[in-house]
Amino acid sequence: MFHLAAFEQSIDPAAALVAINGIREEQFQVNTVDFRVKAGLDSVLGAAATINDASATRAQLQSPSLRMLANLDVEPIIAALLFGSLPVSGFRPGKPVPLVADENVNFAVQSDPAAAAIHRGFVWFGDGPQTPVDGSFFTIRATSAVTLVTGTWVNGNVVFGQVLPTGRYQVIGMRARGANLVAARLVFPEQVARPGCLAVNAIGNLSDEAFRAGYAGVWGEFDNTVPPTVDCLGTVDAAQTYLLDLVKIG
Repeated sequence: MFHLAAFEQSIDPAAALVAINGIREEQFQVNTVDFRVKAGLDSVLGAAATINDASATRAQLQSPSLRMLANLDVEPIIAALLFGSLPVSGFRPGKPVPLVADENVNFAVQSDPAAAAIHRGFVWFGDGPQTPVDGSFFTIRATSAVTLVTGTWVNGNVVFGQVLPTGRYQVIGMRARGANLVAARLVFPEQVARPGCLAVNAIGNLSDEAFRAGYAGVWGEFDNTVPPTVDCLGTVDAAQTYLLDLVKIG
């Protein structure tokens, strides 16, 4: 099980390494720059960053427990507003970095823009190493019509392009696409963790295969009558497309 969290702030760090605000969560405690680690999701599976300026210099995930060895430096940093084709994430679901439950983590950035620019950080929290899923699966197209708001996870319904047969399904992968979509995550009934991926922006863009075909394990389960919804993050967008990798289990 894993969860995608995000940090975002329009800021001028003035060439200093500065923590940016966490984006509000329904299930996690976020107090400005402090994101509280939840028990059971107290490992880091990866991190990514965008800084919308060519002066992007550094990004770092910080916490008291990480500092006992070294805070987690994050590269590559995408010097743009969007990740674009092949959004490399540093997502390593089989190699978690342990944290301590109830400690605060910060996402710090360094740049020197001429004026305030949008800085974003993404962190995948997990319950330990994710177990890959072997065997057969199928992929189905889905869409949403979420009106994006900068610096906010916005939830919306997922509409499948085909009617699923009656039964229960596991999600084992996702590709998310939208003109100005930055990231998307799934919201499953009765599941705290909201697993997600970075987004691509055009149909021909390459996506990170670490988020497909069971490489990151089971994301969640749902009955065909109660599909997951989706949280979207980005700017000026109202139409999104997804490919979901599914396994029918009942």
